[in-house]
Amino acid sequence: MVDVTVKNFHEIVTKFEENLENATFVCLDFEFSGLHTNRCPKVSLFDTPKERYHILKESCKDFSPLQCGLTVFTYDRTSRNYDSTSYNFALHPRLYQNLSQSVIYETAACHFLMSHDFDFNKSFYGGIPFLNEEEITNLQIVSPDTPRVEEILLNDVKKAFRSRKNEFLKRWSGEARLQEKTIIDAFSRGMMEVLISDVMTSPDFPDIVAYQLPGENSTLEVMKVDSDGGKEEFNKQEGENKARELSDAIGFTHIVRLLRKTRTPIIGHNVLMDLLYMYHKFYKPLPECYEEFKRRFSREFPEVYDTRHIISNIKVTLKNDEKYGNFFRSTSLLNLYEECNGPFVRGMEYQPRIQSNLSTEMGMKAHNAGYDSFLAGAVFVRLAHFSATVNNTSPYTKPFHYMDYRRELEGYRNHVNLIRCSLTHINLAGEDPVFGRPQWLVVSRVDGCTISPDHVSRVFSAFGDVSVREMDGGCLVALPSIGMSAGVLVEMEGHEVYKVTRYEPGSGGWTSRTAVVSVVVVSVGCIVGMLLRRFLK
Repeated sequence: MVDVTVKNFHEIVTKFEENLENATFVCLDFEFSGLHTNRCPKVSLFDTPKERYHILKESCKDFSPLQCGLTVFTYDRTSRNYDSTSYNFALHPRLYQNLSQSVIYETAACHFLMSHDFDFNKSFYGGIPFLNEEEITNLQIVSPDTPRVEEILLNDVKKAFRSRKNEFLKRWSGEARLQEKTIIDAFSRGMMEVLISDVMTSPDFPDIVAYQLPGENSTLEVMKVDSDGGKEEFNKQEGENKARELSDAIGFTHIVRLLRKTRTPIIGHNVLMDLLYMYHKFYKPLPECYEEFKRRFSREFPEVYDTRHIISNIKVTLKNDEKYGNFFRSTSLLNLYEECNGPFVRGMEYQPRIQSNLSTEMGMKAHNAGYDSFLAGAVFVRLAHFSATVNNTSPYTKPFHYMDYRRELEGYRNHVNLIRCSLTHINLAGEDPVFGRPQWLVVSRVDGCTISPDHVSRVFSAFGDVSVREMDGGCLVALPSIGMSAGVLVEMEGHEVYKVTRYEPGSGGWTSRTAVVSVVVVSVGCIVGMLLRRFLK
């Protein structure tokens, strides 16, 4: 694995770009300073995709990526095998000019990372900075509110101070040797800018240059230069230095620009949060409108595959299959990788080999972003081969090309898994599916007494991870699977205290009214946004 910090970043960017030019696909994984902002309600099985998007969007504002793993997979047409190169980028925002970004650290997220030996020092001290495209544009524009030097008002005392310093510099420049320097304390930022402007623009100073002393707010340094083109050469060098400083501040955004430029297919596992952070932190702020986000995202990143969504569908499809029904028992990335490399899947005929640059010393452990990105790519290849083999209608087995895999998984393109939501997944490039989780259940007391959501949550926790909301005459319960829903109905039938029935849409209650209002609000927001964009064109 290639470990990348701010010290070797510029060297690695060139190698990564060369690697990406021949890539078949690239795999992505991030580690974050937090996941769930306190400014929004917790995620729930009742959430619509629009509601979930707005919750996650607020989290992207509060937290920061600390590590990014990228693994580039390249298909070898001759051997029909795959070569992979994994990169592990340490990330952390940095102060640049007057732009200072705030980062929140969530205790639960930090505890989780520490339990997996995450190196926070590498992010703090060696983290590669980043800016999104909007921040980069704003830094390159001089604000109309910034006063020009000639607009800075000077009283008589400051005018006298300016005159004395200019006289001193005239004398000093006549006596100083080439490259000799002197320091002047201007006592205020405004006066410093006035003196720098005098030196750099006045014909009285053809052979000296002035600039702000690094790390100081009101101190300038003056240097003697050759009167024949010395000042012009200094200005050119200063321009190059500022461009270099801006390039350093852009940092990891250079990598995301390459992904946008090459439009390489992106693979991830439970990849929605990774995609939202990638867009918000390294491209542009997330739009207010969910549908607008999908349009913009798919324009920049046209091909995404989520291995969590793929395996979930394979498990459902083959649930009752005598031969393949028990091949996959888990959907977590590490367990899934181990199953894909077990005797059943790995032993399938013509299974391609995957070469990697991983080593035990370079972090082959879960929740190292570089390693997780490799796992996602390896699982993608194994699941593609498994699916192509199972669905092969020919009486003869054959080796598969990558394009065979791509055709096999085309139905999963841009379909991204949703965790604990009303739908199982969203479609980044089109309409979201209509059906998702099982029908909600209504829970009430047989004696007609009121019942609290907290009480229902405790009672139903025995069945698994459920979401509960209050409604007229009882509580609404959402469950993650059809099997769990059916089990609850059977178990609770004829219960002496609780009555459980299926929820009928349109039957009233607090939740149904709230859902209608949510849809109206989001829709109005999208319409207003589109009208404003049209008006401002």
